[in-house]
Amino acid sequence: MSSSSSPGVDIMTQTEENSRSRHDHTSETMDSESLRQLLEDGELDTLRWEDDDISLRSAASNSRLPYDKLTAQELVHFPDASDSKASTNLYLFIRNKILQLWLLEPNVELTSEDAIDQLPIPFNSDRRFVRRIHGFLQRYGFINYGNFHRLASALVLTSKRKRVIIVGAGAAGIAALKQLHFFGFEVVLLEARKRLGGRVHTYHQKDSSVVADLGAMVVTGINGNPIVTMMRQTQCTPVRITPDCPIYDEYGKLVDQRKDELVAEAFKKIGDTASYIAHTLGVTEVNGKKLSIADAYNNILEMLELRMQRRRLKYWQIYEEILEKMKQVQNEITLYKKSAVFLAEKLKSSDGSIPHTLDPDSRLEQDILRRCYRRDLGEAIKRYDAARERFRNLETTLRNLKKQEPSEVYMNQRDRRLLDFHFANLEYVSGATLEKLSLQHFDQDDEFQFTGSHMAIRDGYGDFLTRLVTSDVTAMIKQNAVVESIKYDQKGNKKIGIVNNEPYESESKKALITELQNNEETIQSTAENDRNAKKWLKWNLRMVKKQN
Repeated sequence: MSSSSSPGVDIMTQTEENSRSRHDHTSETMDSESLRQLLEDGELDTLRWEDDDISLRSAASNSRLPYDKLTAQELVHFPDASDSKASTNLYLFIRNKILQLWLLEPNVELTSEDAIDQLPIPFNSDRRFVRRIHGFLQRYGFINYGNFHRLASALVLTSKRKRVIIVGAGAAGIAALKQLHFFGFEVVLLEARKRLGGRVHTYHQKDSSVVADLGAMVVTGINGNPIVTMMRQTQCTPVRITPDCPIYDEYGKLVDQRKDELVAEAFKKIGDTASYIAHTLGVTEVNGKKLSIADAYNNILEMLELRMQRRRLKYWQIYEEILEKMKQVQNEITLYKKSAVFLAEKLKSSDGSIPHTLDPDSRLEQDILRRCYRRDLGEAIKRYDAARERFRNLETTLRNLKKQEPSEVYMNQRDRRLLDFHFANLEYVSGATLEKLSLQHFDQDDEFQFTGSHMAIRDGYGDFLTRLVTSDVTAMIKQNAVVESIKYDQKGNKKIGIVNNEPYESESKKALITELQNNEETIQSTAENDRNAKKWLKWNLRMVKKQN
């Protein structure tokens, strides 16, 4: 929820002495029946199992953290937690317990004092250590995000509040606005449109409760998804999306399921091949030009088409060889048949009694000749039958080969239309055309995707984002503010922007861009090498030294 590029926040300056206990503020809507049914494996129920191993596992899983080990980020901020197995186990229990407390009641801020009070003895004896863990989880958006009732005073950064300008009021921009405001920044959100939501846009039919999401509409995966927590906070009703996705052709007829599955499998193989080319073979550019997904997919399809034509060439070569063999065997059959007929006629003409007038030698010669005819006739018939058998076998082979004839093309026109549906769907979920998606980087977020059921929101995704914009941040949003450029001055001290053709100055070096910019000149430079970004790490190391 909070960007790692956000300025360092000195959490310990928060004035919590005057905070009230979150027990005084019960969650207005802990979970609706539909949400309980939607959450798989009963995560909310397991969270209520007091200090049970399963409940803590569930809390860590639903917070996108491993239950039994520290992440690389945690190891940087808590080197003392890895000194021994006991230190690691202590850290993990406190961290998972704080996550459990937050997820059980996300409508109310979880302060460090509340966490200390609710930790069992002796785990709360080192109050400074608990505050450090709480501060880390809060700083990186694992707790106290979204819409929740504030119990403590605003976090104080320095004597002078820092100002941050957010460009783009989409889901990321709104989330950044909420979190940075909670951290104590002075925030301004600039949105070019006259509406909020960015790619999220819900259409409301007049005089009707009918709504339709025209842009982003799916909560993709509920396991560990912070949107599920914020849906509980905003009382939005989830609707489970079934995995069935019937496809209709251009004539309004349902596409055959088997055909749909085959094309979907082909699409998956094309994607796997593209990933293999980029990440295993390391081919990401050709002649100095970066490859896009469109380049890779088109090349793969051309290679598949080439392979198909090679298969067809091999097929017809085998077909031709069989026909040539059949021709040879047919010639043999004809020859053996003629030989058999000739020998039969000869044998028939000599099948009489040998005249007694012939001398003994002539009689013997005639007898031997008749026997030779009979023998040769038998041999001709035998060879004729064998040739006929070979011919029948070749006919069977040819019939079977005809059944295996490759397609004339890798994918016909109708199948290609189905494949184009999957390409279009990929463009939809990516928010850009395939030509603008990098082959090397477009799937970089795959490992961070959420598992579990997909959901829609009954009143629309736009309604959900609207509910996130509470009265305390409404005045910070400036609509119809088209940001045309963002620059630094020569000293690098001031942010000078052009908004609606007029200069827009800010003394902040911070600019958080939450929109995809199509024009490279729109953003000429961004905040880099922020000196405040290291404050958080320094503060943690200072706490370690004090403890030691």
